[in-house]
Amino acid sequence: MVRVGDLVLFGFLLGASLADLPAFATGTEVRVVSPDLLTLYSSGRVENDLLMIDLPLDVGTEVRLLVFGPDDDDDEIALALAGGTALYAHVAQDRADILLRIGDLDEPLSLRAWLLEEHGITLVMITRRTR
Repeated sequence: MVRVGDLVLFGFLLGASLADLPAFATGTEVRVVSPDLLTLYSSGRVENDLLMIDLPLDVGTEVRLLVFGPDDDDDEIALALAGGTALYAHVAQDRADILLRIGDLDEPLSLRAWLLEEHGITLVMITRRTR
């Protein structure tokens, strides 16, 4: 897993995937969906520097993240829903994080660490399965 401190070194590799994400202002919505975009597993909204996601998925489950800024227009929403801006990811071993696959990075990037470091947002994953 890429550490947040490594982001400076790998910043140029993040490309459009992370660079084009909204600023995660209050009201930003994150939807966790299946790789084919047809199944909504969970969603959360940034409120008071907190993003809480109820994610009843097993370790390693492949997902895609759709991110909607609070001021997104219809075209931006349509692009996200069509998968044009969806991020590829999977559920972390401890089920307390989502690991993003970004560009040419060899290792996944922790959504939890990135949100905290770049935006001061705490990611809380609520998991209900015991595996």
